[in-house]
Parts: sequence; C-alpha cells; structure tokens
Amino acid sequence: MKQRLLPPGGTIAIISPSGSISTEYLDGGARALANLGYKIELMPHAAGEAEGVFAAADKDRAADLAEALTRPDIDIVWCARGGYGAMRTLASLEPYGGWKHLFATTDKLVVGFSDITALHAAAGAVHHAGILGPMLKHLATRSASSPDLVETLRAATEGRADVSCAPLAGSRPGEARGRLIGGNLSILYSLLGTDLCPSPDGAILFIEDLSEYRYHVDRMIQALRFSGFLSRLSGVVVGQMTGMRDGATPFGRTAYEIVADATAAYAYPTLLGLPSGHDPAANYPVILGAEAVLSVGQSAATLSMRLAR
Repeated sequence: MKQRLLPPGGTIAIISPSGSISTEYLDGGARALANLGYKIELMPHAAGEAEGVFAAADKDRAADLAEALTRPDIDIVWCARGGYGAMRTLASLEPYGGWKHLFATTDKLVVGFSDITALHAAAGAVHHAGILGPMLKHLATRSASSPDLVETLRAATEGRADVSCAPLAGSRPGEARGRLIGGNLSILYSLLGTDLCPSPDGAILFIEDLSEYRYHVDRMIQALRFSGFLSRLSGVVVGQMTGMRDGATPFGRTAYEIVADATAAYAYPTLLGLPSGHDPAANYPVILGAEAVLSVGQSAATLSMRLAR
C-alpha cells in the first residue's frame, strides 16, 4: 500500500498519544498549520483532562489514534507531543482490531518523534513509513519558514527529505543504501525482542535521545551490539544526544564516542551529529521506512530519504 501524502489544503488530525500538552502549545501549533492552508481536526482527547503523566486515559488516547487512522477524510496524523504513553496506546487498540491490523490497513503517515517512535515502529512492522519530526510545541514557538519545519512539510507533502551537516569527530566516511529504521534510542531499546522491533538486516539505523545518563546510553548500545543488531546494519546515523549527563562518577565518554566505539568493528559508514532530535533550535525530519542514501565525507554528510511512489 502506498502512503498517502498531505495534499494542498489537506486535513491534519492532531492527537496526543503520550503525554499531555499545554493549551498554549496545542492551539499555537494547530494555528500555525492552519495558517499554511491546512484543515485541522483536533481529536477529542488531544486536549483532554490529563490522567497522571498521560494526555488522557489509555482507552481514550487509543480511540483518538484509531479514528485518525481510519477516517477517510483525514490525510495525515500529527502528534502534539511525546513524553510517555505511546506503547500503552498501542496496547489499548484491541477493540479496533489491534495495532497490527490498524497500521496494516491505513495509508496515513504519522508525524512525531521521541516517544512517538513506538507508533513509527508499529508502522514499520507492517512495512509502512512515518516521519520523525517536529511536534506542536515546535510549530507554536518557531517561524513556519524555519528550514527544519520547511523540510518536515516537504517530507509530508512530497515523501522526500534531504538533511546535510558537518559530521562530528568519530564519524566514519563511506556510502550506504538501505531502509531507514530507528528513532529514539530508549524506545528502540525497550522494543528489543518484541514484534515491534525493526529488522536491522541491511538497514540504516537512526537514533537520538534526551537527558540520559551516559552509562544508560552505553547499556542500550551494548544491548544492540550483543543482540547482533548492530552487525546486521548497512549504516548508522546518530542525531542529537541532548542533555546527556553523568552520575556521581563520570563515565568518561560522550554519547557519540559510545556509539563510535561500539560500531568500530563494522565497515559501514557512521554519521554522528545529524541535526535531528530534541534540540528545539533545529529538528530536521527523518523518514523512517523510506529508502535512504547515507553519504559521509570528511567535512560534509547527507542523508537522503525517499518514499516509494
């Protein structure tokens, strides 16, 4: 099934499948998309009464997701924020045939990152795609002409994106081609051994994360290494590792050095420092499930992504 792209004047459903979002950000982000000429469909519980850390009860968040994925008048699903709760939302989709049925029978892209990686993993498990990209807070507080937001809309409307940067020290030059997988490292790590875990065979892995202890990052990367996940890839891209910290005893390596060390035995290229992730100043889109070309040179690198049409 080909993925539906966002047409001019198309309809965007806004959902909150994880944490709650302030009305200021929700309304501001929705207004920013409306100002670009799109119709906005705010799902019933996107701004509902928060239940603990969640935007609404599990069953209500699941109901919003199911409606957004199945309503024929909705073109794309845009998540309001991450936080925590997307995996619980997926687990609550049984009344609608279960997550596998819903994602296998929809042609819609989901936009979001961080905890939304779980929804992208569900799409990837049935060979569909999703866009890791800015959510409502970014849209509410940034100019619509910001290059990363422009590129995110290009991904949503054209099914392609190209992100370039200067590779950080420790990157390994080369070129790789393959299906793009991954997302937030903590979420990917939690999916190991489940039906939601993406196959690494010949794929290019993208990871990013926020506010993790460096030894936690090492633990997660070592799990990918010892499971054989890293050895089966064709390339690795590390986005923003934002707010990484040490415990009482310094770990002695940065998050980028941890990844570089763990992948040193493999011949594929590695790009450290793609401007995608939790830095609010720049969060360029990554199209998971797209066919990608990774080119890493000594002073410049590009990740090009295309959805099959």
